[in-house]
Amino acid sequence: MKLRINSIALAFALIATSGVLALGQGKNSDPLLALKRAISQASAPALTVTQETALTTLITEYRDSLPDYDDEAIETANELLDAAILAGDLAAAQVQITAITTRTVQLQDALLVADAKLAIGAIEVLKGGGQYTPLVTKYGTDRVLQLVKFPVSRGAGSGPVDGGGRR
Repeated sequence: MKLRINSIALAFALIATSGVLALGQGKNSDPLLALKRAISQASAPALTVTQETALTTLITEYRDSLPDYDDEAIETANELLDAAILAGDLAAAQVQITAITTRTVQLQDALLVADAKLAIGAIEVLKGGGQYTPLVTKYGTDRVLQLVKFPVSRGAGSGPVDGGGRR
């Protein structure tokens, strides 16, 4: 039962972190380090204290909004699925499978909304400070999106991003 829950959480972590770049290397480091480096290399104006505060606030709000993959509804549905399988009841198993996939989609939706909110807010901050256009000129929109989308981790061992966050 726990294995299935952990497998679902691992699958989300892998999906969520594919193709993203680090903006920090741990909870104690500056999550804006890679962005600051890219800004410098693009010869863009340095982040102001106000911008750093705004970006840090966005990151904190992002971390706080991430779904917790130790989800009680999924755990319960997994237990009921196991019971249905052991009882040989395919109809009951299908009901639990539907419950698991529905909740999984809800968690993924919450994750994608959090990602979008963070990226939109960060781009607004960069546009306001004059860093956005030089970054896009130097790196292109795909790279800039990578820099602003996922500056924090969604769990240990989640790949190239790091900096905290929930499971």
